[in-house]
Amino acid sequence: MPKGEKLSRLAAELADRLELPAGTAGVMRLTLLGGGRALVENHRGIALCTRERVEVRTGAGLVRIDGEALSLDALDREALLVTGRILSLELL
Repeated sequence: MPKGEKLSRLAAELADRLELPAGTAGVMRLTLLGGGRALVENHRGIALCTRERVEVRTGAGLVRIDGEALSLDALDREALLVTGRILSLELL
């Protein structure tokens, strides 16, 4: 297991045991807001971005968002907002 993945799992476990919000330990948080917006916090970059699919790297793996007319409406080092008609979300 790569060192970064071990640290990510350790941070997630620590946050869970201490009952801390996920974001406080650098753990990815995915929030679906209706069928038209998905907020990914604590991401590690974008792997793919098309009108039908957005793939986001996270400490937990890859988040795949499939849909129609997808776009990145906001992006910074800590969070990104995908908007459009979201049809499915997967954690790979």
